[in-house]
Amino acid sequence: MAEEIKVKSLYKALRIMDCFTVQSPELGITEISEHLGLYKSNVHNIVDTFVKAGYLEQNPENEKYRLGIKILELGNVISSNMNIRRTMLPYMQELADYSNETVYLGMPSESEVIYLDSSSPKNQLSTRSMLGVKAPLYCTGIGKAMMAFMPAETAGAVCAKGLKKYTDQTIAEPEALLAELAAIRSRGYSIDNMEHEYGIKCVGMPILNQKKQVVAGISVSGPSLRFDEDKIRDYALKLTGIVQSIEGKV
Repeated sequence: MAEEIKVKSLYKALRIMDCFTVQSPELGITEISEHLGLYKSNVHNIVDTFVKAGYLEQNPENEKYRLGIKILELGNVISSNMNIRRTMLPYMQELADYSNETVYLGMPSESEVIYLDSSSPKNQLSTRSMLGVKAPLYCTGIGKAMMAFMPAETAGAVCAKGLKKYTDQTIAEPEALLAELAAIRSRGYSIDNMEHEYGIKCVGMPILNQKKQVVAGISVSGPSLRFDEDKIRDYALKLTGIVQSIEGKV
């Protein structure tokens, strides 16, 4: 039985904030109202309050709303206090320079992976910021690596929501996904074989705490043509060394 919402007005306001995503960075009152099934007058009052508090701002060019500077301030507080991110950054840079590929760090967020940071080789321009970007657990290198070592209920919940195909390689059948997760547990690392983006392969590994619980994941990602079997095994070996090095630190 779902836990009762005690402050329904606050819950309604937070649902409005959840509407703003990477895919929908700017929204109008009507769009929010239709998405949540709320009266436009109600949405307008809540949005206006968020604007006055700095959590939302209005784009004067199209009169739509977007996240405000206050959200960035709170995000910086969270980011600065993430021990896992501070611990992993030197290892991520080392791996990026070794592989000459991009390295990502993420953590589980319900049925998704939320990216905390990325590192690019020193001889390349930095990639776009990944802080806060989300992707499905079931078809990403980090996501599959983490899900394989999470409680079985997690995979069940993910499958229950439906497995959307992002490419022809996406594993969209529950039985096949469960078999894939078993294979990941057996070998200790995941492979994203162009399952979320065409032309991109990843090798991922979970990061566990002292209680053997998944707290994050790390992956090496790059063009599929550069990820042959030898490279995949090599990166998996490097990832194993990194994960072993940080045991007890997270």
